[in-house]
Order: sequence, then C-alpha cells, then structure tokens
Amino acid sequence: MRGDFVTSRRRLGAFGEEVACRFLANRGAVILGRNLTEGRGEVDILARVDQTVVAVEVKTVAAGQDQATDPLRSFSTDKALQVAAVGSRLVPPARRVDVVGVVVRPGGVDVRWVKGVG
Repeated sequence: MRGDFVTSRRRLGAFGEEVACRFLANRGAVILGRNLTEGRGEVDILARVDQTVVAVEVKTVAAGQDQATDPLRSFSTDKALQVAAVGSRLVPPARRVDVVGVVVRPGGVDVRWVKGVG
C-alpha cells in the first residue's frame, strides 16, 4: 500500500514538472535542464528567463489533498535556501529561485509562478 502511495506521488510530481515546463516555455523561458542534482540536493527545473538563469522548484498537489488550494504553502525559507545553494553550483549557475505551484483538478490544472523567492 505504501509503495502505491509513493508511486502515485512521484507520478503527480512528474506531471506537475511537465506542466510547469510547458507553462514557463509558453511565457518565454528556455528550459535548460530538469531534475538536476548537485551533491545531495536537486533543482526541479533550470531555466533562462530573459537573461537570468533561474532554479525553479515545482510544488504539485491534487485537488482534495492538503494544501490543494495553495501548494506554495509548503515552500519554506529553508527550502528556498537549499534550492539557491544547489542552483548556484550548477552550470550555468542559477542567479534566482522561483517556485511554480500546480494544482491538478478534475477539469484541468491551475498554475501559479512566483519569481524571486530566494
């Protein structure tokens, strides 16, 4: 049972990252990489927005789950610092941290992009 939960959470997360990539690309961002690891940390998306390289954290929830109205509530200052530290060690290094919240609903998805969180 636990394995099914973990698998479904991973699928939901992967779906949210795909939605976020398309959302960002449709707004002019160039996706440079996905799921990039450095040491013990990971950056979900590395993108160039205008002339700035940005580490993007994606938070995805399904409607009906905790925080479904605002997945960004789970993005803490500590997480922003962690993403910034990992992003700064990537090539090219990230100069900013953004977060994209994705809410998956029966009729579609809601996406919110917050720039410059860390």
